[in-house]
Amino acid sequence: MKRIIIALMICATAATGAAIAQDGPIKQRQALMKKNGDATKLVNAMLKGEKPYDAAAAAEAIKGIGGAMDEFITLFPEGSTSADSSAKPEIWKNKADFEGWAKQVKDDTPKTVTAAAGGAATLQPAFAEFAKSCRGCHDDYRTEKKK
Repeated sequence: MKRIIIALMICATAATGAAIAQDGPIKQRQALMKKNGDATKLVNAMLKGEKPYDAAAAAEAIKGIGGAMDEFITLFPEGSTSADSSAKPEIWKNKADFEGWAKQVKDDTPKTVTAAAGGAATLQPAFAEFAKSCRGCHDDYRTEKKK
């Protein structure tokens, strides 16, 4: 019985891995950026007073964005573009600069998380600075999808 359970667990794990691999890097990075977008929206809503300020939730959202950067840059292998992708070809022409934006987001994360503990007034300028790197990368390396 133990062997059957172990075999089923191995098959389930392999199937999950295969499903993720089939999604490919485009779907993976889109999912990652959706999470980052949701985290950004949460922090912005708190800073605008649309949601009650929660320092712990803001800090977790910011940590999530910064913590995703190491994985994010691995999701752009050469040629991983399609009509569904917002990635500009410049990513692969200027890979070091592209990765530099991600590194800046990651590097800005600790001080932005620290600012969250000080309240909305303290987080506002720190998050604006943090978001500059996100926006810079989007400006240089992301196309706006037509609706």
